[in-house]
Amino acid sequence: MLITPSLLHVKTRTGRDRQEDAARLVGGTAPASWRAEGIRADLVLSRLEVPVLRLGPEVTEWNCIRADHARMAEAGEWADLLESLRFADEQRSMASGGRRVAALISEGLRGALLAALDRQDWDAARIELARFDAVLAMHPENHAAAHLLAQAHVDFGAALALAAGQGQLSRDLAAESAAHYAEAEELLLSFDPIELMSPLLAGTRYLLVRGIEDGAGLCRDWFEDWCDLDPLDAAVHATHAIDMLPDWFGSLQGFEKEARRAAGMTRGATGRAAYAIFHIAAQERLGDFLPNLDVELFVAALADYQDATGCQHRANIAANLLTRMVHDYREAGPDAVWQLTKARAALSDVLWNRVKEIHLDCWTHGADSLAFALAEVFGPALARGARIVRWGEGLGSRIPRA
Repeated sequence: MLITPSLLHVKTRTGRDRQEDAARLVGGTAPASWRAEGIRADLVLSRLEVPVLRLGPEVTEWNCIRADHARMAEAGEWADLLESLRFADEQRSMASGGRRVAALISEGLRGALLAALDRQDWDAARIELARFDAVLAMHPENHAAAHLLAQAHVDFGAALALAAGQGQLSRDLAAESAAHYAEAEELLLSFDPIELMSPLLAGTRYLLVRGIEDGAGLCRDWFEDWCDLDPLDAAVHATHAIDMLPDWFGSLQGFEKEARRAAGMTRGATGRAAYAIFHIAAQERLGDFLPNLDVELFVAALADYQDATGCQHRANIAANLLTRMVHDYREAGPDAVWQLTKARAALSDVLWNRVKEIHLDCWTHGADSLAFALAEVFGPALARGARIVRWGEGLGSRIPRA
């Protein structure tokens, strides 16, 4: 049995002038509204003396887990793979950044399928689907094998539904999509997630809601089942949040209610983090925060979201989100002064007390939004010639000696 060894101890570069060469900070590509006030972005970035990484070690670890298990699949090591997948699922094994190891293994095993679906190569995707069918035939009682085949059908059905929406032989594609969802649903009738105590199966079953007739009526019950099995998994809330948006089964008011309900369900495990996860997912999907966001609750929930892992990946995500809020509330003018004050204070707290290295992949506008955030928090010190350095558990400013 193999589970990729944890890369929790991957070392990042630290110290003055030791940023990765490939992560040199160059601004100027974002809209003009992202330019720092009173100080040039290039000057701000030149004063930054902390580790700067294109990808954080958490993301590197996730990619390694996917790649290692994909190679094992190519070598046909299915007995070991299924045991690894089952064990990681049962143990709720967590990789850095809060990601579930079982989900990462599954993504690695389905990598060739997902790549084929992404390029709409249906024939290649069917070959990959047949491989998972054969694996289950060899291991008919193994719920990990059932998950892989059911998830592959869901992946296929979702890709076909997307292509149908783009107008390519839409009727035939929609019919084939429905057939894949039906195959997955039929398969999962024999493998009950609650009986097997399997978050992996619960997640696959939940994803059926977009492709079956009674999905709108089942999504909340299946979300609760999944959440009960693994209340610490942020992916549970992020997945359900998308389905609670108006484009699917929800409304703006309903989304807010569901976000608060989710936070209440998991408050004993992760505080109010679920509220933040819901709105993070919505912001990523829509490109903007929802207009009825409770700023005060979101800021508190975002702190719980970071505390759940204490990792730099989430600290950078939080800093980027708060930077976006500061930017947007500043643009909104006098009507958003209260919200701007709250967001700016939270951004200051994250940079001062949580961010110790920069993960550029977490910043929506890259170096431009980073420069904007640093100028917002450290502007007066930067104007006096300060440099931004590691300070305690976060960042601080230091005036060079004359």
